[in-house]
Amino acid sequence: MPPAPTDSRIAVAAELDSARHATLLLLSPFDDDELATQWSPLQSPLVWDLAHIGHFEDLWIAQRIGGMPPLLAEGEELYDAFMHERSGRGELPLLRPEAARDYVERVRERTLRTLEEAPFDGDDPLLRRGFVFGLVVQHERQHRETMLQTIQLSGCLHPGGAPQPVGSGGEALLHAGPTPIGTSDEPWAYDNERPAHEVETSAFRIDRAPVTNAAYAEFIGAGGYANDTLWSDEGRAWRDEDGAGAPMFWGEGTVARFGCEEPLDPDEPVQHVSFHEAEAYARWAGKRLPTELEWEKAARAGVLAGVGEVWEWTSSPFSGYPGFQAFPYAEYSEVFFGDEYRVLRGGCWATHPSVARVTFRNWDYPIRRQIFAGLRCASDA
Repeated sequence: MPPAPTDSRIAVAAELDSARHATLLLLSPFDDDELATQWSPLQSPLVWDLAHIGHFEDLWIAQRIGGMPPLLAEGEELYDAFMHERSGRGELPLLRPEAARDYVERVRERTLRTLEEAPFDGDDPLLRRGFVFGLVVQHERQHRETMLQTIQLSGCLHPGGAPQPVGSGGEALLHAGPTPIGTSDEPWAYDNERPAHEVETSAFRIDRAPVTNAAYAEFIGAGGYANDTLWSDEGRAWRDEDGAGAPMFWGEGTVARFGCEEPLDPDEPVQHVSFHEAEAYARWAGKRLPTELEWEKAARAGVLAGVGEVWEWTSSPFSGYPGFQAFPYAEYSEVFFGDEYRVLRGGCWATHPSVARVTFRNWDYPIRRQIFAGLRCASDA
C-alpha cells in the first residue's frame, strides 16, 4: 500500500472526495424510509451513520482546527457515538436523509476552506503531516464498512460484496526471535498502533490461508457445535443462549448475502463467525488462534495468503503497547482496553486499503457475528 498522501493539500482533498463518493454510492440504492429504518438493534440506522460522519468531520476540522462554531447545534447530542447505544438510535429525532445529505455537504465545504489554510509543518500534532485529515478520511471509510454490516443484516437487495476464494496453502513456520511490532512513522496510524517496538516470540506455525467454508463445514458435520470440550465456558454460554449451529447467514449449502440466497462457495474464507466459534474451530483442528503479535510477525514476513479477505480473530485482548499515549482523544482506544474485547487483524473485503495496513488493530466483543470476520489457525512449533 502506498503511504498516505499527507504532503499535498490536493492529495488530501482527493482522499476526502474519494471517501465521500464511496459513501454516497453505497447508500444510493435506498429510499429515505429505508435509510431511516433501524434494521437491527446491533446497528444504527444508515442515516445516523451518514450524519455521524458529518458531525465527526465538523468537530475535528471546522471546530478544532478552524475555530468555527458547530454547524449543527444538536450534533453532539444526536451523533456522538458515546451518547446513545446503537439499539436506541432509531428513536432519536435524527435528520431525515435529505437534510443529512445537505448537512455533510455543508460540513465538507467548511473542511475544504480549513484545509486551504491549515499548516502541515507546524507544532500542532493534529496537523503534522495531515493527521487530522487522515483521521476524518479513515473514520468515514470505517463507517462505510459498518454500514455494509447494517445492509447485510437488513436483507435488502444491494450490490454489497464478498471475499475472494482462498483455497488452502498449508502452514508456515516462524522461528523464535525478535520481531518489530506497531509503527511510529505511519502518518495516519491510530494511537493503539503506536509506538513501534520489538517483541520476542517463540517459534510457531500459522496457516498460510484463512479457514474456508469447506473446512468449517467439516467442523459442523463432525458435531463441533455440540462438543462441549471445544468451547470455553463463555463460549458455551453464548452458544447455548444464541442457539448457533452454523455461521451467521448460512443455510443448507447456501449463504444469505445482501438480499440474495447464493450457493456456498467452498473455497471462500468463512465469515460472520464469532470469536467463540473461531476458538472452538481451532481446538477441533488441533490448533489455536494466533496471538496478534504472531499474526503481525507472519504478515511482515510475507507468508500469509488471503490477508484482507476477512477480518481474522486473534486470541489477544485489546490493550495498549508499551509507551502508549492516547491521541487525539482517550475514547478512540483507551476506554476499550481490557479482557472484554478481542483483537482482529488484516482487514476484510469491505475495508479500504488506507485502513488495512499491517499494523492496524480492530477489536470487538467475542460474541460479534455481523462483522465480516473469519480466522486462520496457529500452533506451537
